[in-house]
Amino acid sequence: MRTAVCENSYIPVRAGLSHKSEMVTQVLFGELFEIINKSDNWIKIRTLHDNYEGWIDNAQYHIETDKSAEYDILELLPCHQEIILKTADNHLLKIPAGAKIPKAAIQKKVFYINSNKYEIVSEFSEIKSESDREKISEIALKMLNVPYLWGGRSSFGFDCSGFTQFVYSCAGINIPRDASAQFELGSPLNFVIEAKPGDLAFFENDEGFITHTGVVIDHGKIMHASGKIRIDLLDHQGIFNKNIRKYTHKLKVIKSIL
Repeated sequence: MRTAVCENSYIPVRAGLSHKSEMVTQVLFGELFEIINKSDNWIKIRTLHDNYEGWIDNAQYHIETDKSAEYDILELLPCHQEIILKTADNHLLKIPAGAKIPKAAIQKKVFYINSNKYEIVSEFSEIKSESDREKISEIALKMLNVPYLWGGRSSFGFDCSGFTQFVYSCAGINIPRDASAQFELGSPLNFVIEAKPGDLAFFENDEGFITHTGVVIDHGKIMHASGKIRIDLLDHQGIFNKNIRKYTHKLKVIKSIL
């Protein structure tokens, strides 16, 4: 199979072969994917970082060349903030938090994808926290009020599992894309009071299916994507929204995967 790399801010990945089809996820700048099928103007892909499949417009990608074959997925750094890049023809490209760049680019400020040169022209701050739990909380708080977007997984818009995958990725931990797959990880906690920052909470519908997830940031507080990235109260019943004075999500379990 051929490998390609995203050089747009992001590429929508859709369930079907149409721009009207549901966006199920996104490929972000710097991420690699395999081409597994073609149909007219659409290609079916599988992302290398989380093995997610879907369809993208074939005008939105570049086939990997010999030069970008050195673009190693293991040497990519997830960006915890938005970055401005300058292209070789002096155009500016804004890439979202969640996108990936080579680790060496942070010091060199310059990197290549295929034959295309990119220069980092905005400041890149370091994550101050040291432990994984502290990192996840610090990164999550930077995304407060980012709008909800079904299929979104960047600072341009998140869905619930896209948000949890993002904060873990920026802390150097890869987890699956969907909430139902994330639910299979880690060890369940017996009581809400045991939850620590960085733990994942999962919520169910009346049929018992996992429909929502969020990340614990403090005792009794959760950050999650519901309308926007917000902070709400968390107890044994679920998420309590103080603004509307009611529970919005029914708690299934809290899990520690760190």
